[in-house]
Amino acid sequence: MKTWFTSDHHFGHANIIRYCNRPFVSTHAMNVAMEAAWDQVVGTDDLVYYLGNFAMNVRLVPFLLSRLNGTKILIPGNHDKCWRKTERNQATRSY
Repeated sequence: MKTWFTSDHHFGHANIIRYCNRPFVSTHAMNVAMEAAWDQVVGTDDLVYYLGNFAMNVRLVPFLLSRLNGTKILIPGNHDKCWRKTERNQATRSY
C-alpha cells in the first residue's frame, strides 16, 4: 500500500481548461484522461489524501469516487462547491 497526496484536478470545470492552458477540447476529454492517469499510478489498495478542488459538479463526485483507485480522504477546497455547507465545515471526508 502506498500513500499519495494530490489536489486541484477540477474534474468537470470547463474554465480550468482555458485558465491553466490544459490540452483538452472538453471537460469530458479532460475527465477521461485524468481518470486514466490516476489509475495508472494509484493502486486499488492505496490511500489518497485529496487536498482540495476535486470537482466542480456535484454529480461527478460520487461517480468519480467510485471509479478512481484507492481509498480517498477528501479535504474540501475553495472550488468544491458541491459540498454542502455543513460538510465543508468538517475537516475531512473519507471514501
